[in-house]
Amino acid sequence: MIAPNLLLRRSLYRGLRALSRWQHFIDQRLTPLGRFTLAAGFAAGVFGIDTRMNLLHQAFAFAVALLMVGGLSAKIVQWRLKGQFRANRVLPRYASVGAPVSYPVRLSVNNRKLIPGCFIEERLPDPRPSLEQFLRARLLDEGGWNRFDQAMGYPRWRQLIRRNRQGERMTPRPLTAPIEQGQLTERLQLRPLRRGYLRLSAVLLSRPDPLGLFRAKTELACEQALLVLPKRYPVPHLDLPGRRQYQPGGMTLASSIGDSQEFIGLREYRSGDSPRNIHWPSWARSGKPQIKEYQDEFFTRHALILDSFAADSLDPRFEAAVSVAASLCESIQDGESLLDLIFVGIDAYCFTTGRGLAGTEQFLEILACARTCTDQPFERLEQSVSQRVGLMSAAICILLDFDEPRRAMIRHLEGDGLPLMVLLIASERDSARLLDGWSGAKPVVLRPDHLAEDLTRL
Repeated sequence: MIAPNLLLRRSLYRGLRALSRWQHFIDQRLTPLGRFTLAAGFAAGVFGIDTRMNLLHQAFAFAVALLMVGGLSAKIVQWRLKGQFRANRVLPRYASVGAPVSYPVRLSVNNRKLIPGCFIEERLPDPRPSLEQFLRARLLDEGGWNRFDQAMGYPRWRQLIRRNRQGERMTPRPLTAPIEQGQLTERLQLRPLRRGYLRLSAVLLSRPDPLGLFRAKTELACEQALLVLPKRYPVPHLDLPGRRQYQPGGMTLASSIGDSQEFIGLREYRSGDSPRNIHWPSWARSGKPQIKEYQDEFFTRHALILDSFAADSLDPRFEAAVSVAASLCESIQDGESLLDLIFVGIDAYCFTTGRGLAGTEQFLEILACARTCTDQPFERLEQSVSQRVGLMSAAICILLDFDEPRRAMIRHLEGDGLPLMVLLIASERDSARLLDGWSGAKPVVLRPDHLAEDLTRL
């Protein structure tokens, strides 16, 4: 049996989704003149309901007639546009959150007479939340709303739409480029608002109807994806303490979990050698098992430990933590040391960069796709870090909270004598509460709304 509160929220969700669809129609399908006509007709209908008092009912009928004729003519224009164009984007390899990106779109034209008056724009993913997201979302400032807003859920709906919006649509561009061999090229621009893959499904081609009240639109299917990297901030160069550590088997050449070593030669098999190190071609030639030998090295290896344990997948603190990790990645790397990124998603991951391994771009790609972990305890991260603490020269911990499990991990790392920098993502209001009772070295507090300012002070 469904609880009354849950049933009410489901009904509210359907109503809010219908309201959002109507708002989108008014914003995207009606021109400014069409919106004025609709508003004037609505006002005339309200104040002219009594036909004996005034003649506003005539204005209402005129507005309705204009909108009906305009809507019909827009349908005819849309029918004419359909199938007359094909689109192909040329997207850049990467984009960054908050930075406008411009790219060309090539259009193949079958009917040149339709070009005058046409506009082109990008179709962005639908930001409306799903039913499950609407029911489960717990927004940070919901406690400050009045009971009516909490019950109706409209502020929650608006905030979820803002959080889900992956890009900011720019003003539609008119088709003014010259046509060469049945093709023309226009440049579109958008500003990504969220990291990860921005999936673009279609380009929208629009043209006003003859009355100028509606925009006739047709979709030009063109499915592509653009990888949006996390937002980065200027960070002073960090000269982390720590000495060179012994790395068993030589330098790690894998960019994810797993080891491979630097090969230096072959020797005969000895009892107890791992079968994985047998060099099979040499065994086939000599008739005796041969073992591959690897060089052991000492070098600096830093760790960047990212706390991904947040209750909400859209938690702004986690997005801030990812931006901090991306900013520090460019500051820490010097080409002579290794940098391990350790976090927990579906599983525990450790990605390595530096000394000829994956570069900064690959590191940022991983951070762009990082997600929160909601189904495992924080101890999973502590276990992953403990397995590698003997290889580390120094570590930076980026934490979303400072509860007992996180404090226990910090005590454990400090007890091992590991040079440590702790960064806590918290507001000024919450930082004093989170650090209450902590006797160790105070973490550096980074405010999510002032990251650029706080990172310059590291």
